[in-house]
Amino acid sequence: MTRAAVTLLLPALLSAAPVSIATTPVAAQTQGTETMLILDASGSMWGLVDGRTKIAGARTAVGTILGQFKPGDRVGLMVYGHRSKGECSDIETVVPLSPFDPDRIRAAVAGVEPKGRTPIADSLRQAAAALKGGEARANVILVSDGIETCNADPCAVAAELKRADVGLVAHVIGFDVADPVAKRQLACIAGATGGVYLDAANADGLASALTRAVAAARAPAAAPKPAPAAQAEPDPLAANNLRAIARLAAGSDPVTDSGLAWALHAKSGAEAGAWLSTDYGARLARGQEPGDYVLRVTLGNVTRDLPVTVRRDGITSVDVVLDAGTVTSEGRIVGSGAKAEGVAWEVRDSAGQWIATQYDAVPRFVLPAGAYEMTLTKGAASAKKAFALAAGDSINLGLALDSSRLTVDAVFAADEPVETGLVVEVREPRRDATTPGRWIATQYDTLSAFDLPAGTYEVIARAGLAEKSRIVEIGAGEPIKVTFDLQAGFAALTASGASKIEIAAARKSISGQRKLLDTAFGETFEKAMPAGDYVAIVTRGTNTSEVRFTVSAGERTEQSLD
Repeated sequence: MTRAAVTLLLPALLSAAPVSIATTPVAAQTQGTETMLILDASGSMWGLVDGRTKIAGARTAVGTILGQFKPGDRVGLMVYGHRSKGECSDIETVVPLSPFDPDRIRAAVAGVEPKGRTPIADSLRQAAAALKGGEARANVILVSDGIETCNADPCAVAAELKRADVGLVAHVIGFDVADPVAKRQLACIAGATGGVYLDAANADGLASALTRAVAAARAPAAAPKPAPAAQAEPDPLAANNLRAIARLAAGSDPVTDSGLAWALHAKSGAEAGAWLSTDYGARLARGQEPGDYVLRVTLGNVTRDLPVTVRRDGITSVDVVLDAGTVTSEGRIVGSGAKAEGVAWEVRDSAGQWIATQYDAVPRFVLPAGAYEMTLTKGAASAKKAFALAAGDSINLGLALDSSRLTVDAVFAADEPVETGLVVEVREPRRDATTPGRWIATQYDTLSAFDLPAGTYEVIARAGLAEKSRIVEIGAGEPIKVTFDLQAGFAALTASGASKIEIAAARKSISGQRKLLDTAFGETFEKAMPAGDYVAIVTRGTNTSEVRFTVSAGERTEQSLD
């Protein structure tokens, strides 16, 4: 039996959901495989799909894949693009082919930080060489979101390996691949080796396609077939005479971001004139009348204008260098390690000028090369980090909030919650008995929630005239809930014909005066009040009268003052 490489390239594995495993025939279970996992760590792995970075999704997905291997399998891990920003030779076997050790592979994947290029063809060659000469059954599973970027033809390499009788069978999954050129290349790799090509439009589709590919890889080996004859695939862009790709820096991988905007303008002198059309996608491909134009390319906070001349015959190809980089960040709460949700990310330049703000849990900014500062804010908590971005960089900033969540509610008394009218205020502790601390935040919800830096605070809960305060200590990443017992009730007073109802303390001061607490104009007074005795001073015309009443904790007092 010939021995084939089993290779898994994962530049955009984003599914965190468990993948169901198809029942494997007994013959396949007993045979075992030798598998070299190849993890794409090119800079595009910091891109976002469904609100997650691709590398974060890949780490989860690799764990899912490991669960499908058997004790008799031998598995290795190869990574490319993780050590150098621009070297196509950056391919490393980080876990040599050896008896299956899922913990070792999982730990190695967790340490991968994307940086560089996408050498698919050379990775296929090195995986085949590592597996050469064995007898165990194996396959290739290639999951990619883009095209080879190191001046090689992985389709031709796959066919060459097949003809060399190394038994290479590649099952290829194109994840979120809209570029027809990239899709044609990936499908060709599968076709050249007798494998299958599967499309996955999103994370759920990827999980489904991956399950099918693994099932195909573990199915009983079919009788070997001769390598298919090479066939010239039709050019998917044949009808488009104006074509363009964009790069963050000269020599870097083409941008695969579907958010690229290609606006074509008439040329007015040396500047962009009247707008003509706009296309969106990682690659511009359109049929265009001959003439002189200005192509305006926009990605994130970067815009570049290039003069373009479309000829009457032939193809006009434009390679746009954005002179830019990308930065993402995955905010965490110190202590708990929880993901920072409901946050704001702000980027300013080195002079403090605002550049952009995003509100996603994981942001991705595309910025001109330069020096910047990013601020992560959640409630009253914030964290900052300065960074420099060179052309072609794709970096991740590890910002962490030294904060936690404080939730506050209140009861009038046991089993009598305050359901309306609750005001919760957070301040710094008082400096002295008469000076309140600096105000931080106020909320008006029945259950108020505050995201605060670790520290000491005065928390004040107020419902009507009832008020309680408490000093609260908050530790980093340690959520805390405070329930105030206001020891209060509700007073509902009526006085027909009254123009004013004043509420005063029942007890007079030593000078014979009562402390005035509140005033209502009209015939009714309705408000939460601390439990105790009070006097209502009712004004009708020029006459006043006093009526005593008592408020009990957790009870409603309804009383006529007539």
